[in-house]
Amino acid sequence: MKPGLYIVSTPIGNLGDITLRALDILKKSDIIFCENTKHSMKLLKHFEINNAILEKYTDHDFDKKHIKIKDAISSGKIISLISDAGAPLISDPGGRLIKFLFEEKLNIETIPGPSSIISAIQLSGFFNSHPIIFLGFLPKKEAQKVKALSNITNANLVFFTTSSQLNKDIQVIFNHDQDAKIVILNEITKKFEKRISLKKEEYEKISPIVLKGEFVVCAELNPIKIEKDITDDQVKKDIEKFGEKNLYEIYRSKYNIKRNDLYKKILKIKHK
Repeated sequence: MKPGLYIVSTPIGNLGDITLRALDILKKSDIIFCENTKHSMKLLKHFEINNAILEKYTDHDFDKKHIKIKDAISSGKIISLISDAGAPLISDPGGRLIKFLFEEKLNIETIPGPSSIISAIQLSGFFNSHPIIFLGFLPKKEAQKVKALSNITNANLVFFTTSSQLNKDIQVIFNHDQDAKIVILNEITKKFEKRISLKKEEYEKISPIVLKGEFVVCAELNPIKIEKDITDDQVKKDIEKFGEKNLYEIYRSKYNIKRNDLYKKILKIKHK
């Protein structure tokens, strides 16, 4: 087996989903880097993998560990990188390390396997020709969420969220497109896996959704209907809510207004 870094996908919930190749690589590894050693130890114990050194690696560890990893590979070691669940580097640590090792012309291989993104797309039920856009985690602040979605239309979105951000993210999607369809996938592949499909009126009847665990959200967006005009009262409300600096990014895909015209309108409102 060739020395190098092996990017190994691990189960997202059901341990039976690990691949034979992933097990083979992990059993042959000299060092296994992971996000959380306690979490990953459960996986390794389950499959009786005890030959490797298990060590934490996050992006905060790059500066103090990248030379050590390079030297280990150069000396003939087999290194594995795993995440807490699923395919590493998908909103997980490791990007800087991979770039560095490629620049050093060292061997890097991917060991494909479970991915919550792929599973979510399969379970979304969306059947159309729209492009699929993966957003990772949306920002925490509402104005930043709105900005992240401002130029997206006629697309299928896939993103991760948490129990504390779930309802905020759903509301932002429906504010962006009131005709959107949303599917929430909770605890994919686990015993209590849930799939919740919602339109705006259905969400308003059950809001807020209270769930724990891991979430992937899929949203089907329609073409945005451009509004020709916007009232001063609406601008006032949105300034208070989002701030002047964020307003144009929020308005540019929703209203037929140029940047300079918007700022003139804001100045006019402020001087009333």
